[in-house]
Amino acid sequence: MPIYKYKVKNKKGEIQEDVMQASDKKEAASLLRAEDQEIISIKSFEKKFEIGGGGVSVSDKAGLCRFLATMLRAGLPLPEAIDIIREETQNKKLKQILFDTAFHIRKGQNLFSVFSKYKNDFDSVFLTMVKAGEESGTLEKTFDYLAKQLLATYELTQKVKSSMMYPAVILAAMLANGFIMLGFVLPKMSEVFLSMDVKMPLATRFLLSFGKTVGQNLALTMALVFFAIFVVVILFVIRKTRTIIFSFFTRLPVVKKVMEQLDTARFARTLSTLLKSGVPIMVALDVSSDVVRQPYLRKESKEFSRGVAKGESLSDILGSSKHSFPVTMIQTIKAGEKTGSLEIVLEELASFYEMEVDYGLKRATALLEPLMMLVIGLVVGVMVVLLITPIYSIVGGMEGSF
Repeated sequence: MPIYKYKVKNKKGEIQEDVMQASDKKEAASLLRAEDQEIISIKSFEKKFEIGGGGVSVSDKAGLCRFLATMLRAGLPLPEAIDIIREETQNKKLKQILFDTAFHIRKGQNLFSVFSKYKNDFDSVFLTMVKAGEESGTLEKTFDYLAKQLLATYELTQKVKSSMMYPAVILAAMLANGFIMLGFVLPKMSEVFLSMDVKMPLATRFLLSFGKTVGQNLALTMALVFFAIFVVVILFVIRKTRTIIFSFFTRLPVVKKVMEQLDTARFARTLSTLLKSGVPIMVALDVSSDVVRQPYLRKESKEFSRGVAKGESLSDILGSSKHSFPVTMIQTIKAGEKTGSLEIVLEELASFYEMEVDYGLKRATALLEPLMMLVIGLVVGVMVVLLITPIYSIVGGMEGSF
């Protein structure tokens, strides 16, 4: 729905400027007149950010929740709090959402119904907690819990990204060097060596012939390389193929362990936050299952709420599942259920497994670095041996001619 910027004069004769959302200018004018506002101007508000397809990051949402929690605790009305944050935020997409939110809240809508229109930016966990907070009248506590949860999620994601940065840079450097060697260096060497009447090992001759072919068809080679990159990107974009690739990598020993700990931490923290916000446990379990990334574990977690609905305890349901969470987590949840402190126990479990993910990533990175260096050394060594052989043959032939 379009957004309009307007300037009006209120009953006190004060000039006010703001934005509003309406289907067209006529609707915008009628809404303003209904509030006894004297319209000075109404202009279409250009949403330039939509061209770039911007979004709301986890850190932006964490900041939004933290500021809203603080302002609501201070007694500031929700529309005014949103207006203040809207003026301060640098994210254009979030600014537009807050424009829309403040306007519709003033018209009597609740926060959940407005945020629900932006499901690409606010996930089911966020929306469920906002709804529970509004219904229970504890919205400031809800935003406080959300801010902590989003911040923890952001920190965990950053740890994963930073751990993968070094291997990614090394891999990119390997591919770039390989492309330069095959596309530019090897073809030049091939022209020299293949033009000489020198005996060479079969592997060397094959490598040089391949380099010559690449050099003669460089445009086609580059086109094939870019096509291969495009195919890989498409495979990750399509949900089915992405799931298959993801399932393959999560079966690798080191990756599997880290992914299990990561899903455990996400599930525990999300469930804890939802329960603290007053969300019923069956709804909380359904929503928490959405944060699990491993396909088989997500399928299992979708059934947890049904078991609870039948009167079973959460620890018994987790214990009877084929692909469930670690035994330590199940036993700790069982103790939390007995003492009535399930949400506190889950929060402690989340912190514990987030630390385990951090340690697991460090161990995986430490193991991956020497392996990648070994692979690079082997590839370079083989290339050097294969290319140095004809040079020795040439030198030997020259010595024999004297």
